[in-house]
Amino acid sequence: MKMAPELVANGVKVIDLGADFRIKDLELWSQWYGMEHTSPDAAAMAVYGLPEINREAIKSAQLIACPGCYPTAAQLGFLPLIENNLIDHRRLIADCKSGVSGAGRGANVGALLCETSESMKAYGVSGHRHLPEIKQGLSEAAGRPVGLTFVPHLTPMIRGIHATLYGALKDPVDGLQELFEERYANEPFVDVMPAGSHPETRSVKGANICRISVFRPQNDDTVVVLSAIDNLVKVRQVRPFRI
Repeated sequence: MKMAPELVANGVKVIDLGADFRIKDLELWSQWYGMEHTSPDAAAMAVYGLPEINREAIKSAQLIACPGCYPTAAQLGFLPLIENNLIDHRRLIADCKSGVSGAGRGANVGALLCETSESMKAYGVSGHRHLPEIKQGLSEAAGRPVGLTFVPHLTPMIRGIHATLYGALKDPVDGLQELFEERYANEPFVDVMPAGSHPETRSVKGANICRISVFRPQNDDTVVVLSAIDNLVKVRQVRPFRI
């Protein structure tokens, strides 16, 4: 946020890999990131860089805010259900797992692989900085504020995000597989897997792909979406070229 205004003023297209421009409500951003935002004008012009919802705006944007890793997996999994008003928007649950690279490059003993090996734990249960980013995107898709419980977990692997997403169907509905396939039919970086499949993080390692599968266990009123990405690729490297 300190560099972007000058770069933009000099005609440079900026693709920000950090979190400075992801959240439009800057008071909310400051609350979660613990500092004052110094570039409100740049934040106002930034386009959220998730091509599956903002491709046209990205094409002409001068400042692009790349999405976070958890928000990418969660939003892509929920979007077809939210856009079609099929689930209760007040009761969304995102149960997500990340490898240790999700903690960044800082020298943190708790993120060392030898410390995380043979163990798994939840963290940020009372609140995680990716929560408002996920809610912002889903609220825009729903056309109203959503209620979301987001619980991240640290798992003993180097890279990868696996999101298990839960929604309460408003009415019994068939054709969820077809719904997802149709929504992402023209999205080369989203792979809706065959019915009954379970995506694995190792299957997306090094790839710019989000693999998704959708279930309605026991034909009940709960829909479960599984979404897997490589957090070091899907939201970091290839994305800007698909515009």
